Amino acid sequence: MPFQLKEHLDNTLKLTPVPTPIPRMVLCSLCTTLPLILGFFLHQLPLAIFGGLFGFVLILNDHFGPYKHRLQHLCVTFVLLSLAFYLGAMVSQNIPLTAIALFVMSFMVGKSKDYGVELERLLLFMTLQILTASGSPALAEHFAGILMYCLFSFLNYIICLTLVYLYFKPPSEFIQSKRKTLQKVFSQPHSTKFALVFSITATIGYLLANWMKISHGYWVVGTTLIVMLPDTYKSFYKSTQRLLGTFLGVVIAAFLVNLGHNPLLLISFVLISAYFAPLGLLRNYWLGNIFVAALIHFLLEISAVDVTSSFELAKLRTIDIALGCLLGVIGSLINNPAVIIPIKQKE
Repeated sequence: MPFQLKEHLDNTLKLTPVPTPIPRMVLCSLCTTLPLILGFFLHQLPLAIFGGLFGFVLILNDHFGPYKHRLQHLCVTFVLLSLAFYLGAMVSQNIPLTAIALFVMSFMVGKSKDYGVELERLLLFMTLQILTASGSPALAEHFAGILMYCLFSFLNYIICLTLVYLYFKPPSEFIQSKRKTLQKVFSQPHSTKFALVFSITATIGYLLANWMKISHGYWVVGTTLIVMLPDTYKSFYKSTQRLLGTFLGVVIAAFLVNLGHNPLLLISFVLISAYFAPLGLLRNYWLGNIFVAALIHFLLEISAVDVTSSFELAKLRTIDIALGCLLGVIGSLINNPAVIIPIKQKE
């Protein structure tokens, strides 16, 4: 048993020796930070954080294939993410309609698990866009301004991508057509069971978060969507890595925030977090989550600077992520209960 525990810890924490992706890191830092700088000079930082976050989402969805294909992919991504955000704003505070939209989208995410990272990420972030917009009551009032910052973020991404591509000339990665991946996904009937359990688990998480009156319920659901996998062991590892990385990230961010609340200082923290996030995610999911969690914490502090709430916000985010991880593992076990049979037989 101690040997098995050590093996699990090694598998969870070990770092993958990969080359440092400098072009991706530079692009991520620029595209996440420049919308915030624009918002600072226009005195619109609460709106600008949506632009910064949108830039970060684009880097996570960028497949780093041939330049022309990347531009096509990014245009499609921008349109679909914007439509998802608009849909979320339209069903804002309408729990039944949001639950239905979540069930449909999460079913598609569940079907795409293990069949194509690009398609899965796009569907995942479309779902997160719906949840984020629907969970923000004051969003409709500022929707036009937020959309303008998202548009600026997209155009800024294209410009920065072009400059980084011309300067670094990074090698192109292989990318499979999303259309072919989608056809493959829906031609696999055996993935339907997981997709159904996946969508039910996510919807229950959403309803549970609303019943418990969790202020950022989309953190719970988003985590469940990310960590729940057809492979129960991988789901457990990813849940552990996400919880560990989030805890370390928000604690470090909370300490840094209390060093000073100057907006430019917070933007510099975002710059550093965004720069190292791609490297961390390639080395290990828990390491990447330290920078991702810190980045989101800094963005939230920029939107509403409050010294007394920093550690409270860190605690709430850790609890929400832990609940989402728990739901994800339970859902994976329900989908594949056979994984616990060998343990029972030994006992």
